[in-house]
Amino acid sequence: MEDRPRPPSSRRGGRAGPGASEAGGGVIRRGAPVILACFLAIFIAYTSAFILGPMLDAMGREMGLSITAMGQLTAITFIPWGLTAPLLGPLSDRWGRKPVVLVGLLGISLSNAALSFAAGYAAAAVCRFATGLGGALVPPTAVAAIGDNFSGRHRGLALGLATSGVAVGLLVGLPGVAFLTDWLGWRGALRIAGALGLLVCLCAGRALPARRRGEPPVSWLASFGWTRRRVAWLLMSGNVIERVMTAVFLTYVSVFLLRRFGLSLSSVGSLITAMSVGALIGGLLGGALAGLKARFLVITALTAAQGALLTAHFSWAPLLAAAVAAGFLFSLLSQLSRATVMDRLISLAPQSRGAVIGAYAASNQVGLFLGAALGGFAIRWGGFEALGWLALAAAAAGGAFYGSGAWLIRREG
Repeated sequence: MEDRPRPPSSRRGGRAGPGASEAGGGVIRRGAPVILACFLAIFIAYTSAFILGPMLDAMGREMGLSITAMGQLTAITFIPWGLTAPLLGPLSDRWGRKPVVLVGLLGISLSNAALSFAAGYAAAAVCRFATGLGGALVPPTAVAAIGDNFSGRHRGLALGLATSGVAVGLLVGLPGVAFLTDWLGWRGALRIAGALGLLVCLCAGRALPARRRGEPPVSWLASFGWTRRRVAWLLMSGNVIERVMTAVFLTYVSVFLLRRFGLSLSSVGSLITAMSVGALIGGLLGGALAGLKARFLVITALTAAQGALLTAHFSWAPLLAAAVAAGFLFSLLSQLSRATVMDRLISLAPQSRGAVIGAYAASNQVGLFLGAALGGFAIRWGGFEALGWLALAAAAAGGAFYGSGAWLIRREG
């Protein structure tokens, strides 16, 4: 049950009356400030999560570190993000979404700025750890805010729009970081990222409601009642595997293009932009996918396709154009499942949205940590081609989890 009434036009399975589409459009328009604030918060969080990707080579040369060591520096971000997100999620269920989002955005912004002054690996690691702590607060709370303000089919559409901030981070954020790194150096790029984060913090402060809607759970432990549902664990496990593949791609695509094809950093930034258009398309289509009856079976098939495309990108594509095409298609497919999985999880815990999405965020970070860390070891063991074999193994595991979840959801009705 939802913790507040649904508009008649938004009930699943019901027949929309005259003017239902106009009413639906009105719901989205009235909620546009909240959607925009959540979109920008997610954009900044995920751009910051992968911000080291375009600057791995330059930063590593200045600090005298290998690509493998720099990959582990990226992975450090996802440790606190993954460990603390499920524990911090209930905070927003009780205290409201707005203060939690603002604290997280402030932490991300200041840690990016501080990293620009780092002189060695230890200082950089501390800054990235702080970025992970801020990230643990922002995306799950933003998604929970969408759940508070939308219901039914409107929620799936709003989730698709807000979480497209992940895709736009890949489309605009990371290529922008590449261009800024080429122009101002990696330190200058990080300072600009910190300033933009503060601007988004101001925007979120004006747009988000002061209090969450609905009754909070009666206790902190009650926030985790959804953990008794097996389907929640299957969907989160499938998401972990998808994010392993995402991290392999995002962490190492820049240095792969630089070293395999001898491109400049500006050219790499342009190609990342081209490939990330697919992520934007996938993020927007994800909201529509959430309304399909067989959506979890579709996601199962898409997971297998992601592994094949990532293998083609790093291992099989002999030409630059083929590698870019595979990267574009992978970026598209990798974003399609987000809205569907989050919508299902929110429906399992209507009074504990912050807690369940915090756990979902933790599954993201577990996958991203594993992808960044295992990818670095794979390159050391077998070069960039080994990333393809890692992707195939991940796709098989992810398909098994999602397939089991689809079967259980169908059985439960």
